[in-house]
Amino acid sequence: MTLYVCDPVCVQAFGHNVPALVYFSQAFSDHFPDARAICCAALPPEVANRHGFIGHYRYYYQGYIPAPQAPDPEREIAEDSPYADPLEAAATEDAQRLIDEQGIGPDDCLFFPSLDFYGVAGLLNALAGVPPARQPRVLLRFIGVMEHASKRYRAPGEELLARVRRAIRDGMRIAVSAETPRLADRLALGLRQPVTVTPYPSIAEPSDLPSDGSFVCFCPGSARLDKGFLHLHEVFRHVREADPALSIRFVVQDLPAREATPYQDYVSQLYSLPGMTMLGSQISEQDMHRHYRACSLVVLPYDHRTYELRGSAAMMEAVSHARPVVAFDGCAFSEQVRYFGIGTVVDGARAMAEAILAHSREERSLLGARARQARHRFIGEAMDAYARWFREDTRPARPATASGGTPRGGPAGARRAGAAS
Repeated sequence: MTLYVCDPVCVQAFGHNVPALVYFSQAFSDHFPDARAICCAALPPEVANRHGFIGHYRYYYQGYIPAPQAPDPEREIAEDSPYADPLEAAATEDAQRLIDEQGIGPDDCLFFPSLDFYGVAGLLNALAGVPPARQPRVLLRFIGVMEHASKRYRAPGEELLARVRRAIRDGMRIAVSAETPRLADRLALGLRQPVTVTPYPSIAEPSDLPSDGSFVCFCPGSARLDKGFLHLHEVFRHVREADPALSIRFVVQDLPAREATPYQDYVSQLYSLPGMTMLGSQISEQDMHRHYRACSLVVLPYDHRTYELRGSAAMMEAVSHARPVVAFDGCAFSEQVRYFGIGTVVDGARAMAEAILAHSREERSLLGARARQARHRFIGEAMDAYARWFREDTRPARPATASGGTPRGGPAGARRAGAAS
C-alpha cells in the first residue's frame, strides 16, 4: 500500500509548498508503510532531490503564481484534444501517466493535501477511464486556495466541487477533508455529506520560550499584503510608544521587490521603528524554524476577507513549535485559535498592540506552558482526525457503472462540446 502525496503547485523553492509536501509525506508512516511525494517537474532539481520528491506534473498556474522556469503546457496539447481547456487536457494526461508509470492500483492512495483545480480535475478525468475494481482511493484536502485557480469558469471552486460530488455519486473511492471547521461546514453542504477537519499534522518538536532577553514578536509570511503587512507599522508603533525601553522586538519579512515599489515610504517608516529586524521576502525553511524557536509570540494580522474560509500555515507552524499567536478576528483560523487556546483574537491594530503588551508581561514559563497545552490539544485532535479520515469507508454504495465500462455521466471533465461556463 503506497500513499502518493501530490502537489502540482509545488514548483518554487521558497514558500510553504515544499515544506508542506515534506510534512505530509512523512507524517503518516503509521498508516501507510510507503509514501512518495509527487511535485511539479519544474521544481529546481536540487530541491526535489534533497527531499526525495518525484518531479512529474507540468505547471498549470502561470496566470496565478508565475514560475519562469516552467514551460507552458498549453503549447504541448494536440489540436484534436477532447478537452476545451488545454490546461485540463495537460492535467489529465499527467494523471494518466502517473497512474501508468507508478503502477497505481486499488491498494494505493492518492492524497492531495492542498488540492488544486487542475490536479484534481485531471485525476478525476483519468480515473473515469480506469475500471472501478482497479481504482485507487483518493484523499482530497481542501484549503480554500488553488481549488479556485482556473480562468475558464465563473466559479471554478463550485465547478470542481460539483465534479467531486459527481465522482463520489458515480462510485469513485473519494474521501474529503478541509483545513478549517468553517470550510469543512461549507463543503459539507455542497457535498451533502460530512467533511472531516484536518489541519497540519505535527511538523516540529516543541521548544521552551526563551527565558530571558527581549520579548520577540515574529511575523512569518508577512511579505504579503493579505497577511497584514500594511497593519504592522500601526501595531508596532503603539507597542513602541508603550515600551520605550525596547524590551519587545519585532522580526518581519519585507515585501518582494516587485510589490514594494508603491510602498517605499511605508517600508521606510516600518524599518525605522526601533527594535525592528526586517528579513527578506524569501527565507529558507531552516531559517524560518530558527525564528520560530527564537520568538515568544507569533503575530498574524491577516485580512479577514481573504481568510474567511482559509487556514494559516504560519498559525499551524507556530502551534507545532509551541508558540502562542495573536490574530485578527474574522479569519477562519481565528476560531481554532480561540477553541484550542492557541493565543488571542483581537478586532484591530490597537487591540493587537495591547495583546502583544499583555503577553510580554506574562511570566515566560506560564506563557510557554499554555502554548504547550494548546499544542497538545491541537496536534492530538488533528492526528485523531486524520486517523478517522483514513479509515472512512469510501466503497461505492452501488455499482459504479451500468455495464462495467466508463462510469455513468462520462468523464468528470468538461469535454470540447461542453465548453467552459
